[in-house]
Amino acid sequence: MKIFRLWGVVVFFVLSALLAASWYFLAPNIIKNGIEEVGSEALGAKVDVEKVEVALFPLTININRLQATDPEQPMTNLFEAEQINFGLDSNALLWKKILIEELTVSGIQLGTKRTSSGELASGRKTEALAEQVTSIELPELTEADIKSMVAKADLITVKRLQTLDKSQKKIQQEWKKDLDKEAYQKRISTIETEFNRLSKRAKENKLNLVKDRKNWKKLKKNIDKERKVISELKTKIDTDKKELQKQISNVRKGPKDDLKAIMAKTGLGNGIAGLSDKFLGPQFTPWVEKAIAMTEGMSSNTGGKEETPVYSTSKGKYVQFKDKQIFPDVLVKKINLSGKNSEWKLSGLGNNIGYFPWLVGKPADLNINLTGKGNATVTLKSNWSSPEKMLTDIDALVSDWSIAHMNLMQTDQGNWTINSGKLDSTLKGQLTLEKVDLELSLKLNKPNITSPENLSGWQKTLAGLLNQQKQLAIDVIATGSLSDPDIKIKSSLEKLFTAAIGEKVKQQAEKLKGKFASAISDKVGDLSVLDGITGDFDQWSEQLKGNDELLKKLKSGI
Repeated sequence: MKIFRLWGVVVFFVLSALLAASWYFLAPNIIKNGIEEVGSEALGAKVDVEKVEVALFPLTININRLQATDPEQPMTNLFEAEQINFGLDSNALLWKKILIEELTVSGIQLGTKRTSSGELASGRKTEALAEQVTSIELPELTEADIKSMVAKADLITVKRLQTLDKSQKKIQQEWKKDLDKEAYQKRISTIETEFNRLSKRAKENKLNLVKDRKNWKKLKKNIDKERKVISELKTKIDTDKKELQKQISNVRKGPKDDLKAIMAKTGLGNGIAGLSDKFLGPQFTPWVEKAIAMTEGMSSNTGGKEETPVYSTSKGKYVQFKDKQIFPDVLVKKINLSGKNSEWKLSGLGNNIGYFPWLVGKPADLNINLTGKGNATVTLKSNWSSPEKMLTDIDALVSDWSIAHMNLMQTDQGNWTINSGKLDSTLKGQLTLEKVDLELSLKLNKPNITSPENLSGWQKTLAGLLNQQKQLAIDVIATGSLSDPDIKIKSSLEKLFTAAIGEKVKQQAEKLKGKFASAISDKVGDLSVLDGITGDFDQWSEQLKGNDELLKKLKSGI
């Protein structure tokens, strides 16, 4: 019988108490540092936490004053929360999961001033924005420059010619095999010889018609078989000819497509089209891309090679954990948001918010209301039945919201800022794993726009035109896939850009367009040779027609 020594029991409890105390005192700093590091990496600017408090029974966490810096304005917070409170399920933590019954975020404020810069030491966000500053330059290109650009360009016409050449050679090889003169003539000759033999026997003695009936039947079957092959080849001729004609048509369109691509590289494009994308894109595109990027890594599809068990209790399913993920696996069963200042009030309610929504077991929703300078509502609903079936609906509305000091665009002269105005806006769409379909519509009424100082030329004209507008309309459309979204900007500013830049750009574009078109034509060669490329099909059709008429004649004599 073992005897438990008192000193061993005492040492065990002392060590356990020390470990518990160490965790209790170290946990707040670990959590604080984790929030700041992960948050800063995701946002691209500093995320600061003043203090974290931990209580053990039950396990609750209180985060005091969380500040998230606006990446574009390092001395301003994108948002600030006075208190964030939540309790954790201790059992779930043992499974490396964070399960929160209720999360309360209070004292939310937007656009508060910081006492120190929130720019990251790497400065990547500021550098990225600096690279997006746009200018309009009219290129002065010599004949040598133009020829050099075309010579180095990977022309689409050349690629299409190469594809056409491969298709033509492949078709010719196939038809050479299908219409092999020796093999085909042998089959026809065999049929014709058999027909003549049986016909001769029938003339010699009509009783041979009865004796040879099986041979006549076989001969008729062979003729029908051969005519069926001819019919199929006729269909194939039509198909191959249409495909080749389609490729020929694409080759003929190639020089125009190449011209458009090369002109775009000069900064002129089709005259002065697409300037909304050029000037407004740098303002909106990074935020759309960042929002879409948040969905990266959400699919846990392993192609059926591996299945990770999901731990569940009477409370529901816990979220699966993966060590390599940037974000922890979190399930918040209920979330409450609140905040206000002298000008606005915010409230929000959400349910079943999880990083892997399909493991939550219930649809997720989040509703946010903001009133004050106007009215704003945001509704998000997600129903993900599996890692392969994602559906998130987004519906947001802003009406008659007073705005001030909002960046409109950047040019080589500096920032263009919306000093004041009334904003009406809608954001609608869906996200699935296969596609993105989002549309943001912005309408700014009675805008007052501050432009950079010492403007000249087209920018000075544009500044005057902007402040004469009763409304500015901007649409941001995101389509495509999550991995490769296509973001386009449409706006009422397009006509203003056109009017401001004027005829000078148009004239320069037309001048260069003719020179580039000539250089492209020299590189791709004379495309008139394509006119006779389908001539072989006529020859093959005639050959099939002659064979079919012969077989038809033989069959009629049976």
